[in-house]
Amino acid sequence: MKKTLLILALFTVFSGLLFAAEKTNDSGTSFEKTEGKWSNLSYVNVPILKILEGKNAYSIIYQKNQVGVGSVVIPKAWAKGTPEEPRKLKFRKVRSGYNSFMTVIKDDGEFKRVILSVPMNKSDSIWGVADYRKTMEGEDKETLEELEF
Repeated sequence: MKKTLLILALFTVFSGLLFAAEKTNDSGTSFEKTEGKWSNLSYVNVPILKILEGKNAYSIIYQKNQVGVGSVVIPKAWAKGTPEEPRKLKFRKVRSGYNSFMTVIKDDGEFKRVILSVPMNKSDSIWGVADYRKTMEGEDKETLEELEF
């Protein structure tokens, strides 16, 4: 009885592998990976240490390649988008500030979008407040400058 079950299980596994190897798309041809279909998108993830919220911008303090820190200013206006001008700033929710990171997405080396994966609760220790009476340098910029990693 055990041998029969073992043989049946092995037959099922091997037949599944055989059908998976011959998988085709809707037109009946097999999939090919060609360089012409590759994307030009690239991204970089950096850990976030602190986010200072100002009146019109966020000041992000991030860790640089395990040595030192860097900072960048991201305008709040980037979070608003239109069909003609898609938004350049997106937020993702994470559970704690220890898991926070910033993703910078580029298309052909040109800045496209920045994604902040941070806790949405502003009482978390990663969030801070900048001076609302002063304007931050770069709160009206159109693109993100090249970050030092």
